[in-house]
Amino acid sequence: MREIWKSLTDLFGGIIGFLKDTLNLILPPRFWHWRTFFLLTIVLWLLSMIISEVDSNKEEEINFISSLSWLSFTIAVGWRTNQKPFVFGKLSFSPWITGGLVCFLLYENLANNIKYMAIVSWPIISVFMAGVILVLNSSEAGTEAKISQLSNSSFVILILVNVLVSCWLGLHFMIQAMVEQYPTMGDDDLSKSTFVYRLIRPSKNDYRGVKILNLMEQKLKSDLGSQKLGLSVPKMKLRLENIKDEVTKEISVVKEDDLWKLQTPIVANQSGYQLELQLFWRGITAKDESYYLSKSCKIGEKVSQRSSGSTAQNEAISIRVGDVECSAVEKKTIKLENQQENMKKI
Repeated sequence: MREIWKSLTDLFGGIIGFLKDTLNLILPPRFWHWRTFFLLTIVLWLLSMIISEVDSNKEEEINFISSLSWLSFTIAVGWRTNQKPFVFGKLSFSPWITGGLVCFLLYENLANNIKYMAIVSWPIISVFMAGVILVLNSSEAGTEAKISQLSNSSFVILILVNVLVSCWLGLHFMIQAMVEQYPTMGDDDLSKSTFVYRLIRPSKNDYRGVKILNLMEQKLKSDLGSQKLGLSVPKMKLRLENIKDEVTKEISVVKEDDLWKLQTPIVANQSGYQLELQLFWRGITAKDESYYLSKSCKIGEKVSQRSSGSTAQNEAISIRVGDVECSAVEKKTIKLENQQENMKKI
């Protein structure tokens, strides 16, 4: 019995010792300590989880408490990473780690169209954190003497470097936004650019205009393959304009679409139409020349049979429908000064 009691005593003693060691590891030695904010992070996170389980409709309250929890975690991490063994000589990555955590919180709370601002502002927020840490860790006695360290040449250079990095990040997102709205500009020749380097040179099929012409061909085959061929030249031109609008909506509308001007030279004959789908690019180009994309199409007639329900014998009657044949897309360059003149001649 004594052995059992001794074993239980040793077991409970071990558990109590483990709990004491854990509490000593978690509990802060004083109130103003990084562990205080870490414990506050856990408490706020548990509180948000409890509210979410009790009433999930309180999204604003949950988000607010979660944001407070993340801010507390940011302070704890920033405080701890500004101490050894995370400091290498006079070099500390704490400002940039803390700035990254702050920017992550901003990223999660900003609208989708301005989320990039959280990334762009990361170097600025980080150097601000570095300034705060520099003042707080200063050994100078007076407040003015502490603040005057921010004007040191080394810290001024650090500010300028971070501003430069922020500008480059902003330039990256600005170019990305331009390419999303004007994808053809991104497919242009950028070999002479000082800040854009292309790993893979795009092919002609990557042009938005090529995609539009190929979809127009499919639409023509789909429409005229089951309809009577009897459109006049003006009506055919109008129909082609409508087809262009339809296919651009299918591949998502972007601002670039206004820079593609459709021209449709048509020759009508007894057997159908001979037309050329031409998309003139009216946007800027890397060279002193513009271009247009061309696809030649021949719309002939073919006789198709369909049943007539109006007769008792349900006889088959003949209708004349369009047979569309188109060539591959060709890219043809034109001088900028001759572009308007060439378009007027068509």
